[in-house]
Amino acid sequence: MKFTKTGHILASAGAAIGVANLVIFPYRVHFFGGGAYLLAFVGFTLLMGIPLMVLENALGKRSGTDAVDAFRGEGDGKGWAWIGRLGIVTAVMVASFYLVLAGWTLDYVWHYLTDYETIAANHAGPTFGAAISTTGRALLFTGLFTALVAVICSGPLRSGVERLSKLAMPLLGLLIIFLVISLPILQPEAVDYSNLFRLDWDALFIPTETGELGILHALGQAFFSLGLGAASMLTFATHLDRNTNVLSNAPMIVHLDTVVAMLGAILVVPLLANVEGDIYNGPPLVFINLVEIFKTYGAVGQWIGLLFFVLLGVAILTSAVSLVEPALRALQAQRGWSRRTAGLSLGLLVFALSVPVVLSCSPSGPGWLTDFAGMGGADPSMGYFNFLLEWFGSISLLIGGLLLCLYLLFRWTLDGFFEELSLGGHEVSPRWRWQLSIAYKYIIPVGIGILLVAKLLVL
Repeated sequence: MKFTKTGHILASAGAAIGVANLVIFPYRVHFFGGGAYLLAFVGFTLLMGIPLMVLENALGKRSGTDAVDAFRGEGDGKGWAWIGRLGIVTAVMVASFYLVLAGWTLDYVWHYLTDYETIAANHAGPTFGAAISTTGRALLFTGLFTALVAVICSGPLRSGVERLSKLAMPLLGLLIIFLVISLPILQPEAVDYSNLFRLDWDALFIPTETGELGILHALGQAFFSLGLGAASMLTFATHLDRNTNVLSNAPMIVHLDTVVAMLGAILVVPLLANVEGDIYNGPPLVFINLVEIFKTYGAVGQWIGLLFFVLLGVAILTSAVSLVEPALRALQAQRGWSRRTAGLSLGLLVFALSVPVVLSCSPSGPGWLTDFAGMGGADPSMGYFNFLLEWFGSISLLIGGLLLCLYLLFRWTLDGFFEELSLGGHEVSPRWRWQLSIAYKYIIPVGIGILLVAKLLVL
């Protein structure tokens, strides 16, 4: 069964839009130069994001089966198939901690609906601490969200993944636009847009005390935000007709993701100006800082918080489905499993993999998980979570993107790639050929190489 053009664009955009857009991106905009960071992010997205999106789409379209066979190609043999397997493993491991985040989000939605008095009466820090340290509760909500993902993936493509995308993406857009417009109207003094639009080039280019460099974060954000290197985009493209114009589809996917990232920054960054105390990076930014801000809106704060966590839940849901799809498609193609059997089996597998993630976030969890690989911090917690986030949510994606370029240059060849793009009468203009060739030969390998070296040096 094949995607419609709209279904493919929305499903792929849903795969790209997730926690990175609504949590990590606003934090980095706030601390690394405001508008300067935004401009750098957009520039890197155009230079790297679009070419890699075109490549993954073309490779998947050529295959028509799964991420493993995509690298076997037409007579390529088995020598390159391990790249597809690496992408599948990466996607499954990312899903294992993504669904824990989803469980926390579902927990907060439940709290906002049934027990808002507890949120209103207590500081958000202990509330979040209780959410992640109460192991049984965290596993319950993670399991419920995982079951929803498994059911969606188990259904036919059109009635499952495509229908979800066509419903969820407009809902996500409406929710974020509503919040962007309504928050400054309800409480103008609570938002400050000056930090969002300042052009602080020093904050972008001068290292922080901990050695972080804003320009490198912008480069990484452009890559990670699109979910490239984990076989998700490639796998969705296997559902395309061979004559589909991916030079039309791929830029639209990238632009949708960029717009949502910008809206996420417009929503969150102006609120951070009035945060009392530390501004956290990662999940605590949402579950502590923003919850405290929403409480300042009085009675309406309950509904603002509820809408925000529904928005976050929808974004995680579409991303989680895309992370399961590569393994599901491979089980169908390589093992002959039905979509239903593969979907339900993967749901059980991902839930099992999420159990140690949940345990690593609890103070009473095993020490080897709370401070896994020494990544638990001064007060050891979330060590295994942080390990997965860094190695599979970052480094493995970079390696996957680099391997895509190497496969193109040394096995598939640029001529074969452009021939694939031209199927169906879609002529590739000389300008496109030149831009893509430069990106694959120089810009992307150099950019990824710099990021990999920088990340490995600080680990």
